Amino acid sequence: MELDNTIATPLYKQLEEKLQKEIENGERLAGSRIPTENELSEQYKVSRVTVRKALSKLTDMGYLDRKSGKGTFVAEKKLQRGLSKGVISFTEMCKLMGVKPGARIIKIALEDPTPREMELMHLKTDEKILVLERIRYADDKPVILELNKFPESFSFLFSENLNDSSLYEILKEKRNIIFNQSSKTLDIIFAASKEAKTLSISKGYPLLRIDSILQDTNNNVFNLSQQLCIGDKFKLIV
Repeated sequence: MELDNTIATPLYKQLEEKLQKEIENGERLAGSRIPTENELSEQYKVSRVTVRKALSKLTDMGYLDRKSGKGTFVAEKKLQRGLSKGVISFTEMCKLMGVKPGARIIKIALEDPTPREMELMHLKTDEKILVLERIRYADDKPVILELNKFPESFSFLFSENLNDSSLYEILKEKRNIIFNQSSKTLDIIFAASKEAKTLSISKGYPLLRIDSILQDTNNNVFNLSQQLCIGDKFKLIV
């Protein structure tokens, strides 16, 4: 699409749409540098004001990152993380956005529950909980450190392949367990040494911590979940 000053669509809008299409089609890759305002102005025979307006719109839409003193770059695609009451798996979220999901188990074990966990999941005095910790990947890059806790009755998960698979899909297919409601709390923390090493980020990097209590269709609490998400990889939708 070339710019055309004979049509009703403003030139800045034409340039905005052209650059947006190139990004979406993969012609301009995440992290690649966009030409300077002067270069774009000369290339498309428009004013710098027109170029600046187009770049500003694309930045507001999340397509570009403008870094002071360095230039303008194609932004990495942010995963859209919903905070509504409904439940959507990480795998499903990735597929909806055209991103390849992945997972790797760090730990799976039976442990003693805390008093709060016993109360929330209505556990018996001698009952343990199944603890599952995984790294979640998007296009082979680590983005979440995920911790799930279940009643001991979920011990069948020991025999399931939980690498590169959807936990919720396994529960639905194998045991007809469907999560349909969750309550969430959200805060910001900073990566300690363990999180930094696991997620390949620097110590002190900001993380979104999302704690969830998930219920099945009978309103029974079956899953306590905590996700530590790399802060700048996600866009939250309320």
